[in-house]
Amino acid sequence: MRISCSPGFPGSMIGSIDLRPTKHNQPPSTTSQISQYVDAELISIPYVTDPEFGSHFDTMKIMKGTYQEEFHESYDVEFTIDVDQKGYITQFEHTFPLERYIDLIRTQSYRVIQTNWRGQSFHVMTYCYMEEVINPNNVIFRCTNAEDVFVVAELVRFREGSDVELKGPPSLHFRALISARDDLYPVDYMCQPDFDLNLD
Repeated sequence: MRISCSPGFPGSMIGSIDLRPTKHNQPPSTTSQISQYVDAELISIPYVTDPEFGSHFDTMKIMKGTYQEEFHESYDVEFTIDVDQKGYITQFEHTFPLERYIDLIRTQSYRVIQTNWRGQSFHVMTYCYMEEVINPNNVIFRCTNAEDVFVVAELVRFREGSDVELKGPPSLHFRALISARDDLYPVDYMCQPDFDLNLD
């Protein structure tokens, strides 16, 4: 899974995560600088089987509309999150400190978890620390009415790093993807670590 990080605004980095492979995906980066910051043996995306992990989602509110229907209603985003014609998310971008990106890789917080939820088998892809993924205050959006892919998100009412309350809808922080669609989000791709760090 390609997870990139490059200079953005002063004091922060811009990252993008390609949630699924496309014809246009580049081959794994050979110029990434991540090995200068993280030991090679820690650069991985672990695959974990935990049938009970899905129970964490039972404590979260499932939003009424789909992810797209709720946009500008219950949340806003830093950058546009790309979706395909059916409403399934393909890529998202966000800002964060460089130290967070490096530490998420070092702690192997990007991971794929096979679990059960709502009487069905799912793969959960995590994009932050585990305590942020399983926070009961998170909310869940379904991508489509098929209810086979869901987004786990934290809705934040304050500007990052300050106590200034945002005007309008809260900001969405993408925490995890819950997918029963291995055809759209292949496990082999999700578990392939392609951490593209470019500080130039």
